[in-house]
Amino acid sequence: MKSKNKLTKAHIIAIVTTAVACIAAVAIIIINLFIPVKYLYAYLNLSVDKNMSGVLRVSFIGVGYGDSTLIELPDGKTALIDAGNGRRANEIKILKLLNRRGINKIDYLICSSVSEKRCGGLKEILKYKQVGKLFAPDCKLTRINDGYRNFCDEANKAANDRRNVISANCCYGEIAFTDSYTLCFLSPSADSPGGEYGDLNESPTEENIANASAVIWLEYAGAGFFFAGDITSVKADKLYSEYKLNDYFEINGRKISLTACKILKMGANGAKSSASPLLYDLLKPETAIISVGENGKDCPSAETLTQVQKYVGDKIYSTQECGTVTIEVGGGNYTVFKEK
Repeated sequence: MKSKNKLTKAHIIAIVTTAVACIAAVAIIIINLFIPVKYLYAYLNLSVDKNMSGVLRVSFIGVGYGDSTLIELPDGKTALIDAGNGRRANEIKILKLLNRRGINKIDYLICSSVSEKRCGGLKEILKYKQVGKLFAPDCKLTRINDGYRNFCDEANKAANDRRNVISANCCYGEIAFTDSYTLCFLSPSADSPGGEYGDLNESPTEENIANASAVIWLEYAGAGFFFAGDITSVKADKLYSEYKLNDYFEINGRKISLTACKILKMGANGAKSSASPLLYDLLKPETAIISVGENGKDCPSAETLTQVQKYVGDKIYSTQECGTVTIEVGGGNYTVFKEK
């Protein structure tokens, strides 16, 4: 009789264990319909850190040797420039930040380059976040690398699935203008056959890929952000010369004065190939940001750092050392926050 009682307890334990396992399996299947299990950690946020109205918040996300920048505009809209190299850890970091900020829709998703270190993670963003307008390179070579191929495939899928994503090329002109802020492309040129995209499509060398990357200007409350992309010093000097023709760029009737620059997002992860004393002297930034990691191929260059330090002093923030670097602009000044 005693042994029969023990057997009953064993059966109960087995039944309970099986039931719990079945419930867990069903829960995982249901969750996976909406959130991939591989990203579940990124969705486990206990609090939401929404941006304050009237404040511009720019986060340079620490994605190692790659690039990803989240822009939370003062009117509540959002822009994401690139999404790192596609490594799982970086994708989780980007999604976690978006979720912590309460961002389910990205109004402007920008693929600034066909370089894998920038476009590698964009496929996942397109998959799991709503996107309003998508800006992408005018590159016909959709199989130039795995990261860009995956991005193009997902962008085409989004179009076929009628997700209401509006697509446009990254080229000289407006992204978003309001009475209070400016967000626009300064390069590549709109003339694809004779411009940077023409060179890229004809000959996808490392230099042509770099020079076809987007240069972006953001300005709010007197604080300008210059995103140098991956352009080489030759292209940077050319951009300087074009600007000096009038001492401004004009986009849709709006004059862009680069002398309002306060923050420089250094080009090409601070590589020597991107250094441009002419451009630095025009911008005269107060603060510099470098997105870089341990596989950065001698980035940042000591020579480039020295040239920039002339203007910013010790206000050079590297994502390798500081983690994600966030800058908030409001009330006539800006504040820099480091993750670590």
